[in-house]
Amino acid sequence: MTVPGPIKGQERRSSIFTLDGTLKDSKTNEILDERRTEWGSMWISVIMQFVVGVQISIYYMSMWPFLSMLDPTADMDFLGWVVAACNIGCTISNPIYGWWNQKTMSVKWPSIAGFLIAAIGQACYGLVSLLKHDVKWYMLVARLITGLGVGNLAALRAYGATASVPKDRLKAISFGTAGFVFGLSFGPVVQALFTPLGETGFKLGPFPINMYTLVAYLMSLFCLLSCFFMFFLFKEDYAGIIEDKEKEANEYLKVPKYDLVPALLCIYLYMITSMISTNIEVMSTPLSTVMFDWKDSQSVMYNGIIESVTCLVSVSINLLIGFTRVGQIDKRKQIITGLFFFLLYHLVNYPWPFYPHPLHYIPEGSNTTVVGGCLPSYEWCAHTSRVPLPVYIFAFVVFFGIAFPFIESPASALYSEILGPRKQGTMQGLFSFGGSFAQFGSPILATFLFQHSGYRYVIVTQICTVSLAFLLMALFYRRMHPLHLKPKIFQKAVYKGGVFYAL
Repeated sequence: MTVPGPIKGQERRSSIFTLDGTLKDSKTNEILDERRTEWGSMWISVIMQFVVGVQISIYYMSMWPFLSMLDPTADMDFLGWVVAACNIGCTISNPIYGWWNQKTMSVKWPSIAGFLIAAIGQACYGLVSLLKHDVKWYMLVARLITGLGVGNLAALRAYGATASVPKDRLKAISFGTAGFVFGLSFGPVVQALFTPLGETGFKLGPFPINMYTLVAYLMSLFCLLSCFFMFFLFKEDYAGIIEDKEKEANEYLKVPKYDLVPALLCIYLYMITSMISTNIEVMSTPLSTVMFDWKDSQSVMYNGIIESVTCLVSVSINLLIGFTRVGQIDKRKQIITGLFFFLLYHLVNYPWPFYPHPLHYIPEGSNTTVVGGCLPSYEWCAHTSRVPLPVYIFAFVVFFGIAFPFIESPASALYSEILGPRKQGTMQGLFSFGGSFAQFGSPILATFLFQHSGYRYVIVTQICTVSLAFLLMALFYRRMHPLHLKPKIFQKAVYKGGVFYAL
């Protein structure tokens, strides 16, 4: 039989066939590539993801000294719950915002609602300094409220995945990821900038203004400004979706079911980055206090400086992924590279017996606001090694700075491509839910392990999760690819002049 050709007066249809006669997916991609990504709104969504990241991480390095100053009954175990409270709120609200976006195809209103709730939570966090009793519980509730707000990240992620055409998808998601990562990394830096105010500061009427409370009020203001930008400047345009009416009008458009297994693996990869980044940032202040004998304010400031440099490394790599040929490297290879650097980070930060030891205890009657060192209750300090400061800084800046963007950016983009050009609100909500769930559970476990056995087993736990990711990538490597878009097989053909023509 002759290869199908064009009907007179019609566009040639043979382009939908490969040489072996099978249908290829050019028609769907051709329609999507004729559209344009609304970059003005896309950049606003990137900025909003940055704001969300800052809201989540702003107190990671300062929460312990603030909590212990206000409520002496709080211990490291309770700190884990306060850190987790924000992520509990995100875990609850991420699927809700994703479902809201899925049903209404709106990013604007879920985002505005979330930022309003987060503004309330941040204001409450600053006001806990007015309380005299049960401060730790009020702080926990304030962080929970903030988490219920910043779960709007699910809707913002969905916009990046569905408002970009295929050729812009990786760039859009990389920039969104860079915004969120920059926010997570920059949050502790913002807190560090206010350390000159000190822990006592001054009073503005009845309100204490210090290095902790002023930041909380500033974050509340940022949330309100974000609402203004979303309401007046944001335009919703979903160029990356094939609508149902388009599929009905053109029989060659078909979005098949996606492969669930690689989608779930992408969620697990995001959970790893969320868990590790949260643990590193939460544990950095108490860990550097015991390892390098830094008092609390020094730990917040020095770790903030280290974090800011790490942030520059991560954002630079995300920009390379978005703007250069680095982004054209197979996403699976990028992910494996990121996992390798995460493994290196943990191996060099393990308390090997050839590192200097033991750790020092703080003088009797002192506390970590005055002098650094181990608390008397930390029996494990007597037989734990100290990671050399140059090694700690190098691993934090280089290994951690490289690993994070090489996993989250390609995993986020690949997840979107696996789902295909369909509404992704619910599934993006599930993606964000996975990260929030990891951020909720990991600090509880990490602070418990740190208080009772040191940081050795925190490192071991994270090595195990990274090793499992390596194994899963090896098992499902061939299935980690974008969704194949294929048109429906034609039902009719016309025989004319000895040739079959597809309709």
